[in-house]
Amino acid sequence: MAEINRDMQIETSVTKHNDAFEFLFGDEVNCDTSDSDIQYQHYLAEPQLKFDFYALEWWKIRASKYPLIVALAKKYLSIPATSVSSERCFSTAGNIVTAKRSCLSPETANMLIFLYQNKQLL
Repeated sequence: MAEINRDMQIETSVTKHNDAFEFLFGDEVNCDTSDSDIQYQHYLAEPQLKFDFYALEWWKIRASKYPLIVALAKKYLSIPATSVSSERCFSTAGNIVTAKRSCLSPETANMLIFLYQNKQLL
């Protein structure tokens, strides 16, 4: 009887020890990265980044932990290497602020440009 109690105590202490490791090291102890749902849940459990932290570096470090999600992060967090959108905005501004409309206030011109650029969302 004493031997059974001792075995139960050892098993309980090992379980508490594993829980402590999981608490300290998070999902790195036993992380199955093959399932996208599990990866997504682990990603949501991560602490929030500070405003001055570089997000692409964070993803580079955790690429092996979240291999299915990292491709989406690279796609949507990277800056496009084109100036088409800014050129389009300047062209729109040139069409709105013409010689006949030169008395528009800057706020009104900004609102008109914003509305024209985002009209497809309405």
